[in-house]
Amino acid sequence: MIESIFAASIPIGKAAPQIPPEVKSLFSALQLSEPDETPIKILSDREWTSLLDFCKFANLTLPVALLPNDGLPNWVVERFKTNLADNALRFELVKATYREVAEALGLAGIEHIVIKGFTQSPDYVVDPRFRAQNDIDIFCPPESIEAAYDALTAIGYEQFSADVDYTMSDHKPTLTRNGSWQWRGNSFDPEMPLSIELHHCLWNERVSQIEIPEVELFWNRRTTREVDGHSFPCLIPSDHLAYLTLHILRNLFLGEWIVHHVRELATFLHSHADDDPFWECWKQINSPSLGSFAAIAFYLARSWYGCRLHSIAALDIDRLPAARKSWLQCFSGSVLKTMFEKNHDALWLQLTYLSSPSAKWTILMRSFIPTRISPKGSLAVQIRNKRPVPSVGRPLWQQYIAYLISRSAGYIRADSATLWRGLCWRLSGRLLTR
Repeated sequence: MIESIFAASIPIGKAAPQIPPEVKSLFSALQLSEPDETPIKILSDREWTSLLDFCKFANLTLPVALLPNDGLPNWVVERFKTNLADNALRFELVKATYREVAEALGLAGIEHIVIKGFTQSPDYVVDPRFRAQNDIDIFCPPESIEAAYDALTAIGYEQFSADVDYTMSDHKPTLTRNGSWQWRGNSFDPEMPLSIELHHCLWNERVSQIEIPEVELFWNRRTTREVDGHSFPCLIPSDHLAYLTLHILRNLFLGEWIVHHVRELATFLHSHADDDPFWECWKQINSPSLGSFAAIAFYLARSWYGCRLHSIAALDIDRLPAARKSWLQCFSGSVLKTMFEKNHDALWLQLTYLSSPSAKWTILMRSFIPTRISPKGSLAVQIRNKRPVPSVGRPLWQQYIAYLISRSAGYIRADSATLWRGLCWRLSGRLLTR
């Protein structure tokens, strides 16, 4: 089953990166219906080092740490214990930070909801201490977003100073308040301050070129929940699920890593596969149109993690148009491969939702031509696909030239491979139709 996830249904040639065997073993162990932990238990120390590095950037460290650890190397088990202990302490900082933010917004008379983060507990992550969280995501209505930004800067938050492009973001520039804290290489450092991201939309029509009017109803249906003794305003359960699926789709279109979001979605789908009341509510509240967006994420969750699906969720997948079903069958493994080499294969899925020629042209140009080149000295110059590039002893100008060459070559490879695979996909669909 795992091999079928990574296998392509269309000819992809040498342009397709190979998934490391240790990552394949990881997906075997993370299956929800029939997990197989045997492959992960026979990894060498070198493979474990590589896998832990991958998990760090993929936000899968804690899900792996929660797997049965018998048969794993002692040093791996000890590292997992440390990660879990640190993150449990870190959640205390998460709660304290949110309380302070909520108080500041409340004093300014600004309503908000919390999205992502600890709101994923308990349905998507059993305990918030088992989920890494480095920022707090807050949504405010667009008319109050500036006032919310001012309320947080008034208590000491300031804009993150690194060179970051926010043109494709759903939130204002990230706010931070680091004080004297310094990075010490621990992603779960209990003392690492959290940043704040103020979201001005729950679906970015300007970026996606896709209109989903149902999202506008989410705010008026908001509710209040409690996790670990503290309450917060948030989306109702069915809207929470809808937002997560749309967030996965948004990141899919932008070529970002979605593997941890899909894992959390799969956990929910698996545990609610027999929850008839929830799915009846889902069907009543949401239109078939919204279901067609959610179905993409449902399919990926089932394909990657072997989760069970309620019949209504399965029906959303079955109702997908033939072109989107064909894309999922051909490219669901390709989406995973973006973690090892850039590709634009999600472009072809996005185009199936567009009817306007100008919208299609906008997405095509954005996908195939870099919209922005980072300046010399920026953080992006030292990062390749989330991973830092060794640069010890290299002058800044050499690092920048290497960045320009790598970025250009990466786009050339990705563009040519995407065009070829897209052509093969379209031709295969026409042949099947005939």
